[in-house]
Amino acid sequence: MFLRFRNDADRLCGILSGIEAKSQNRVSLDEMLETLDASKPALFENLRKRFDSPVPAKAVTQKILNLCLAKYHFRARSAVVLSKPLGLVADPSNSCNLACPGCVHSRQVKELKLFDWNPGLLPESRLTAFLKSYGPNATHAMLCNYGEPLTNPDTPKYIRLAKSYLLHTMLSTNFSLSRFDADAYAQSGLDYMNLSVDGATQPVYERFRRKGNIELVFENIRKLVDAKKRAGRMMPIVSWRFLCFEHNIHEIPLAIEKARELGLDEFNAEPAWDISWDDPDIRPAQIEPVRVKFTPVSREAVVENWNPFPANPAFEEEFEQKWADRAGKAPANAPGATCEYLYKSITMDAGGRIFPCCCSPSGRKDLTFAQFDANADDFNSDKHQRSRLAFVDRAAYHRDREARGFDGDPYCVRCEWDKTADPSSLQIRNYFQAARVKDEQTLEALSNWTQ
Repeated sequence: MFLRFRNDADRLCGILSGIEAKSQNRVSLDEMLETLDASKPALFENLRKRFDSPVPAKAVTQKILNLCLAKYHFRARSAVVLSKPLGLVADPSNSCNLACPGCVHSRQVKELKLFDWNPGLLPESRLTAFLKSYGPNATHAMLCNYGEPLTNPDTPKYIRLAKSYLLHTMLSTNFSLSRFDADAYAQSGLDYMNLSVDGATQPVYERFRRKGNIELVFENIRKLVDAKKRAGRMMPIVSWRFLCFEHNIHEIPLAIEKARELGLDEFNAEPAWDISWDDPDIRPAQIEPVRVKFTPVSREAVVENWNPFPANPAFEEEFEQKWADRAGKAPANAPGATCEYLYKSITMDAGGRIFPCCCSPSGRKDLTFAQFDANADDFNSDKHQRSRLAFVDRAAYHRDREARGFDGDPYCVRCEWDKTADPSSLQIRNYFQAARVKDEQTLEALSNWTQ
């Protein structure tokens, strides 16, 4: 048995090594697509042995080949890509019950109308169409951005829908809500929940989490921990995330003990970002991150949660399509600095606006790249293409801009944010480990996002 598994692992690694060699050598797009199509049968047969059903094997095959094509386009600095995003961000709600400084929901930001952000809830029909377009090829889904996801009562249903596409799901919440269905979240299939709690006592906590109630947060934690126990689940992993400011770092030890007492799985403290432009009295603290794990989560629990519900039949249709038959061509550009978000990730707010990343649009930041259209390729919107081109060939970008009479630039052209996007190499590695890929060389090949 060990010898057979070892041979299977070697064969899988060999398949991926062949694809990786083509990608690193930057062969023509046609040759890359032919390589993906030629590799698909052997890749599927290898993965088929690891599952009780062919559907998840087809799903993992599709996701691996899409990842390989995404890396090819990233290395080639393509302006047009045939791959789909690996990471999906969808806001269940554009609204939030708090008003934290530095956020689109802060009191001053709203008064001055600094961001282009309207309230609203994400309808199920829109998320269903979004996942149908991108879910079969993606690996991760983040069901939050600037809104508070728990204000949408359908968020547990949305998590289950995302999990039917075999996506790793996570969300971040302030958890200071009077209505919280703990059982629905414990049984949703959610993988990871971040609790944004920046203090251990109400006076310290509320300096940043404006309008938040820390006792309500603690009560909701107790409800969720109890619901997980009743359901016999270790997932979701629930983590207390503590943003460190000068006014709250003295409460980190107290917060750690409170997290332990409440039965949380993790505690993570990290430096906050600078929000002095909104509230000069709140200053970030430059400290080393603090990581504490209270509950070791078994590998079996992570693997089981990878596919908690029957896999979506959409995988069959996606699997049968040949890569070489996909419409359009994607010419390569000269190598140069670029942004991973433009090749890895796509973001949609509750109103259906498509963004290239997690930044929020404003009068000075043209970040609305499209309005989601199930019949269009929003990952290749005109602004996506122009932004990719601007990074690698500024002269060609300006020639195109002048030829088409554009009088403005997408914000990416002058963005100063970090260009490293999720899913990270570690997240990709962890995803495929949960998908029963155990061999180290294969995991390294999949997660290596380099030139």
